[in-house]
Amino acid sequence: MTAPASHGARSTATSPALHANFPEADPPAPVRRPVVLVSWDGQSQPLGLVHLNATPEFDWLLFDYTGRQATGPRQWRGQSITVLAAATECKGEIYHHLAEHLILEQAEGAATPEYVALIDDDILISVSQLNTALHLGRAERLDVFSPSLSHDSPFSHQWMRHQPNRIYREVDWVEVMMPFYRGALFLAGRDYYRDNISSWGVDRFLMPTLQQLAGQTRTALLDAVMASHRRPVTSGGKVYRNGRTAWQERQVLRQASLDLIDRQQPALRDTAWFHRLFIARETPNKWKRVKRRLARSVARWLDDWS
Repeated sequence: MTAPASHGARSTATSPALHANFPEADPPAPVRRPVVLVSWDGQSQPLGLVHLNATPEFDWLLFDYTGRQATGPRQWRGQSITVLAAATECKGEIYHHLAEHLILEQAEGAATPEYVALIDDDILISVSQLNTALHLGRAERLDVFSPSLSHDSPFSHQWMRHQPNRIYREVDWVEVMMPFYRGALFLAGRDYYRDNISSWGVDRFLMPTLQQLAGQTRTALLDAVMASHRRPVTSGGKVYRNGRTAWQERQVLRQASLDLIDRQQPALRDTAWFHRLFIARETPNKWKRVKRRLARSVARWLDDWS
């Protein structure tokens, strides 16, 4: 992998003429510490599956998805935490409420967080792992990333599982179980979170599309940070109060992403990235389906014997 260019201090001997030909770039928009949101049922021990083994290098948000708790700052388990609370049906609404919270903070003068993470309440992880994930994100200039999954975790996507002896691997997208996003990139999807209850389609279509349009395409799974998912994966067949299933919401966001591409950068339709996300995986032929089933069977067999 090509090493990033070094960024040493600017020489004071640079000539005025050079400055005239190459004016200084606009200063970057101010950012603040990352924000890590962990979802919560409003009654069990807060951050119950988070090992508090280090000082967090980020700010905590605890989202009570039952709406039982009052919103505001708290001190729990020695941690300074801001509680957000709203009765929700699924994670897409957490995306919506977090975006609105950050926009409100901006209106009150706060800067955009450097990164925003949304960690499900059934993820077993430590503060030191969260710190390491953020460090790797900065070191590798990642725009979207996620810890990898332990092999004893229930999973939806085989490729999200941990691979040893590597730091990270580049991928097209990461699922919504425990993603990290650049703060501004997360807020760019604000309007699309409003009517997506399940979060299906946010990870696979919307976020990659926003990344392409913003030129922030560095996406990775962090094998150096392995977390564990402790509950079974839920079905996408539930009908939400908007009258849609998760699959239908996924298709709505897929079309919205296509419309966004056509309005802002239609040339993306001719790229390998577009073919992978919007065509190849959406219309697999029979032989590809057979190969995937075989791959899943082999993976399960290897897990049983490892």
